[in-house]
Amino acid sequence: MRPNQWKTGQSHGGVVLAHPGTQHSYETALGLAEAGLLQRYVTGFYYDPDGVWGRAARRLPNAWRARAERELLRRHKPGLDPAMVETLPAAELAYVATARLGAVRAANSLLAWRNHRFDGRVARILERERPAAIHGYNTCALRMFRAARALGILCILDQSIAHIRTGLRLMEEERSLTPQFADSLPEMGGSAAVAQADCEAREADRVLAPSEFVRQSLVENGVAPERIFLMPYGAETERFRPGPRRADGVFRVLFVGHLSQRKGIGYLLEAFRSLKLPNAELVLMGGLAGGGQGLAKYRDSFRHVAPVPHAELPEYYQQADIFVLPSLYEGSALVIYEALASGLPVITTPNSGSVVRDGMEGFVVPIRDARAVAEKIARLYEDRALCQATGAQARRRAEEFPWSAYRRRLAEFIRPLVAGAR
Repeated sequence: MRPNQWKTGQSHGGVVLAHPGTQHSYETALGLAEAGLLQRYVTGFYYDPDGVWGRAARRLPNAWRARAERELLRRHKPGLDPAMVETLPAAELAYVATARLGAVRAANSLLAWRNHRFDGRVARILERERPAAIHGYNTCALRMFRAARALGILCILDQSIAHIRTGLRLMEEERSLTPQFADSLPEMGGSAAVAQADCEAREADRVLAPSEFVRQSLVENGVAPERIFLMPYGAETERFRPGPRRADGVFRVLFVGHLSQRKGIGYLLEAFRSLKLPNAELVLMGGLAGGGQGLAKYRDSFRHVAPVPHAELPEYYQQADIFVLPSLYEGSALVIYEALASGLPVITTPNSGSVVRDGMEGFVVPIRDARAVAEKIARLYEDRALCQATGAQARRRAEEFPWSAYRRRLAEFIRPLVAGAR
């Protein structure tokens, strides 16, 4: 049904899922739909190849059409019925355009405005939809939760990153420890953002955490442990899989993500430069955060690859030997699931929120420890048999976390909640 076919005030007993961007919400939407629980997926922009945007793309000259469809497919999920999706595109398109232009401060301001506007619009949609539950995400769920409370609707908070108070502490410490990378650290808001995070968690009936790191951050910031439920993410294990390595004999260390100190990029660069490994290469794939001041010192130590559409990522993992993400502040980094699925040993930190087990699928080292990162890179470089065996174990671990398993776990968690709320 299209939105205007719903009758105001009629109760439908499903779940309204609301996210202004993407993150893992497409998988959440598909999981709810597969279980017959999705009433409506509200998002900023969604591409329907048979809809207005698809028809417009097909009218473009061939040289532009392929590029346009490549970009639009970033916002499409095969298997998800576009009729179940309601979009609120103005704010999202304004934010994306500003971010693509590299206007960081303007994009940060627009992001906060986008989230606030989206939150308020969904609050009004709930009056029309009257679902059994609303499934919202941190930073953009407070107004919808308050509206849901007034309507007797169950509130589920999807906490996609550790509590902001934890993040602010880590980022403030980092500005002091590595001032050369300070411009790459995110603007996370102040007391108002912290208050909103506290209120969202307080208003929620249940809070989903993708990792133990997130769960612990919530507990430390006053969320009752019995309301928090672990819900790890996954990878497309059919697309991300081991493949033939390049035959050039180069040992490749891969990083995927924003080139930001939040991701621990400076510690990785220092570790790799200190090793001076013959016939080895560090590949940094991702967008530049800030002006790149901190990278200048290491410009001869890495090769930068600009971001590519998600569909093109598997080949880059397949060309690498190991994957490193020494992150300081995450939820549960999706790139690690993808690296594991690609058969890569992973070196990471507890704060990445990964499913990597130290000494099995790779190594988990303390945050801010370039020496430990260097030691583990050197170990895998020097012992190729260990590297190969660890990569095989990484693939086996990833097979425990396909997106299909996430969707199944999610449905099993939400189904009894919705049944009880009807």
